[in-house]
Amino acid sequence: MRIAVIVLSVLLAAMVILFFIVTGKIAAGAAELAGGTTTAEDGSAALADGAGDLSSGADKLAAGTEDLAAGATTAHDGAQKLAAGAQSAATGAATLSEGAGALAAGASNAVAGAGKLSAGAQTALSGAQDLQAGTTRADAGAQSVLDGATKLSAGVSGAHKIASDLLAGAAEFTSKIDAAVPAAMIPKLQALSDPTAAAGIKGAAAGAPANSQMLADKLALLAANDGVTGSDIDQLALLAAGLDKQVDGIAGAADAAPALAAGTLATVDASKKLAGGANALVNGEPSLGWPGTVGLVDAQKGAPALVAGAQTLKDGTSQLSAGAAKLSGGLQALSSGASTLHSGTIKLDSGATSLSQGAVSLAEGAATLQSGASDLSSGVGDLSEGAATVAEKTGELAAGGDKIEAGATDLAEGTGLIADGSGTLASATAGAAPSTLPWMLGIGLVGLIALGFWVGHRISHRRALAAA
Repeated sequence: MRIAVIVLSVLLAAMVILFFIVTGKIAAGAAELAGGTTTAEDGSAALADGAGDLSSGADKLAAGTEDLAAGATTAHDGAQKLAAGAQSAATGAATLSEGAGALAAGASNAVAGAGKLSAGAQTALSGAQDLQAGTTRADAGAQSVLDGATKLSAGVSGAHKIASDLLAGAAEFTSKIDAAVPAAMIPKLQALSDPTAAAGIKGAAAGAPANSQMLADKLALLAANDGVTGSDIDQLALLAAGLDKQVDGIAGAADAAPALAAGTLATVDASKKLAGGANALVNGEPSLGWPGTVGLVDAQKGAPALVAGAQTLKDGTSQLSAGAAKLSGGLQALSSGASTLHSGTIKLDSGATSLSQGAVSLAEGAATLQSGASDLSSGVGDLSEGAATVAEKTGELAAGGDKIEAGATDLAEGTGLIADGSGTLASATAGAAPSTLPWMLGIGLVGLIALGFWVGHRISHRRALAAA
């Protein structure tokens, strides 16, 4: 009996343990089933919504594939045009390659020319700087010429006034000489100044005073010896005494008369020459190339014109100096620009070389593009045919999408029922363990009591054996 009780107790305990394990597993599985069916319900609902969207999208896809077929046809036409354009591009790329080669050669020549231009601009700049220095000196010289011409003009004006006054004085002097020495006296003066006549006059003038004095003395002696007062001899003595005084008075004049006549003639001649020279000085002498002071003060041809010309020269040299400065500045800019141009042509040469290489690559790429455009045209033709097929099949897809939508709706309703049932199962299995727990506790208590009795029995048995 004890063995039977022990075996039953162990079996009961194992049964209880297995019961709890199984019900726990069932409860966990039911919970998981409930969660999964809920998720399946949500998924089936989403599937139903997606099936609706799929049906709608399939309809749109069908319409889109029709548009795709039309677009593929248009693309096929465009691809053919692209192939033709690629052929033109290949031809143009070849031409561009040739032109780029010519450009590279021209850029090389431009580099050489720009170098010469830069050197020439530098030389021109140096010359312009020399020209500027020269025009500055010329401007200073023109200023000196203007100052000198101004002073000369003032001096010429003064000289003209003096010469005019001299001419007026010479004319007045000639008039007075002509009035004092009439033309009728000229032959007399010429005769008086004749050397032979002059010698006779001088001889007579030298001897006349002595002769007149001798005559007066002789007649005075005769008158004194005559003894008759008032006689003819006395009168002749008185006349001889008076004549002696007159001879003494005119002897000096007679002696000087030839020289005076010669001087008078010289004065007359000199007055005419003075008048002529003063007139030539003022009014000019064409035979000598002398314009006269009148010509020197002439506003159009004389010193004023020289001053005006010097002023014009000064203005011109000022403008020339300013222009030379501008030219120097411009050539400076030209020199800088030529240097920049030279640098730029070097870069242009490099770029033209790169362009030539790129044009060759472009020509090769254009050829490849032409080949690819032909392939594209063929592929777009196939695409057009495939798009037509897709349009046909998308109609069938739209019909299948409608069926999927209906099935998904039914699936959603079924998964809803499964979710409800699995929830009920989970609740039931979860409540099974608590409902059997009191019974399990009672059985366990009875087992503990039986175990206690068995332990007491064993102790009593041991004691009885020990007492025996």
